[in-house]
Amino acid sequence: MRKIESLVIFIILINCFTPVSSQKLTTGYYGGVNISDIHGNSTSGKWKFKPGPVQGFYLDYSFNRIFGFRTGINYSTLYYEHVNNYQIPGYFPYSFSSSFWPGPYYPGSELSDFSFIAFPTQIRLSVPSIPRLDFMAGIYNAFLIDHNEDYYYYETSKPSKEDFGYIYSVGLSIPLVDDFNAVINARYITGRRKMYDYIGELRHGSIDFSLGIEWNGIIKDKIGKIQKQERDTISESIYLIYKGSFNVSWNSCEKNAEKYSLNFGPSIGFLVNIRLASNSSFRTGLSIDRTGYSLKDSSDSFHRYYVDDDAYYYVDTKTSVDYLTIPLLINFQIGDQGRFFVNTGPFVGIKLNARSRGTVFYNIASQGSYSRYKRIVHDDLEDAVRDNAFGWIIGGGITIPVFKRLAIESGLQYRRGFGEVFDKSYLPENDAFLSGKTVFENSSLSLQIGLRVPVFR
Repeated sequence: MRKIESLVIFIILINCFTPVSSQKLTTGYYGGVNISDIHGNSTSGKWKFKPGPVQGFYLDYSFNRIFGFRTGINYSTLYYEHVNNYQIPGYFPYSFSSSFWPGPYYPGSELSDFSFIAFPTQIRLSVPSIPRLDFMAGIYNAFLIDHNEDYYYYETSKPSKEDFGYIYSVGLSIPLVDDFNAVINARYITGRRKMYDYIGELRHGSIDFSLGIEWNGIIKDKIGKIQKQERDTISESIYLIYKGSFNVSWNSCEKNAEKYSLNFGPSIGFLVNIRLASNSSFRTGLSIDRTGYSLKDSSDSFHRYYVDDDAYYYVDTKTSVDYLTIPLLINFQIGDQGRFFVNTGPFVGIKLNARSRGTVFYNIASQGSYSRYKRIVHDDLEDAVRDNAFGWIIGGGITIPVFKRLAIESGLQYRRGFGEVFDKSYLPENDAFLSGKTVFENSSLSLQIGLRVPVFR
């Protein structure tokens, strides 16, 4: 619940900067595709991302132009495929002997699907630009209505009939005609209950992408006219920046830092710029950032450099942590007409997920034989990584005006995390904590580009 509480505090702070407008009720329909993202580990193979359908209705209530509440109902099917590290022989016909019947070899894929009816409940933060940007966070309850499995060699366990978890959304609302908007939405869903009642620690998860249409003409005033939000003038004190970036990240730990190499990942989000003085402003917002490192060395661990006597594995893996990042920056405009900018300040990162992917090799030798094995790594590290991260940001760049109301911002940003990223329980040798040396600290450098758009009063 700490993640939800942090988001609620953030939304309340932003809400304080906005004027109140008339209340409004909106309904919408959407449909799209989900990409399954199962949470949990497998020692025998890897999970593959699979697409599935999602569609639903929602009802949205606006308290003002910034703050609202949304609920609804949706249907989705999650498809999972597990690929084993080893091949499994196919079944032999009953009338043949295995001594001469060669039989086919299956790849060892295990297939399953889960169909749910879900009821999400979210709080909404909107930025009144055109298109309007919506950010939502909340919880959902889901009920299993259909389930299928296709496994080769063992009986399936009983799936959980209900699911509960967190849901995070970001979307754009684009005006079409009177009272109708087109909506583009992306959602990240992470389940908190086990997929199966009796075995394993697997949990549901997915990323959704959808298109839809909404109608905001439900509530009318006394003379029968639909209540509308007026967009008369552009605010001189607030503007919005949609931004994306390419991140280069590394492990800046205090112990064996030279053993790690770079990792790469995307970032996407937005900033709200609130003017403080003629050449200074306060910036905050939300972004989804991927950080981490690569490990290509001999090690007794798949995910970090650790050697006890002689290393057993040769490891080639990438460890990544996805964060929902909230920066708190002071921004300064410098140069001719404020074309250049620099900013700095702290940030808070809320962990979304953590993964390690790649391959490891190991050798087994005995009298008269020698074997070399390759193993696929696709491990869930959510329990090994702390829920929150803190650090400092330094950035700068250039602003290029385009058209009349827009501008492009481009620049570089350096981010340095403070403190150990791994949870203490994940380091069984414990010597890193006793010596005060960190094993995993995040650092990244990103090339950013953003579009500055006006906000209406």
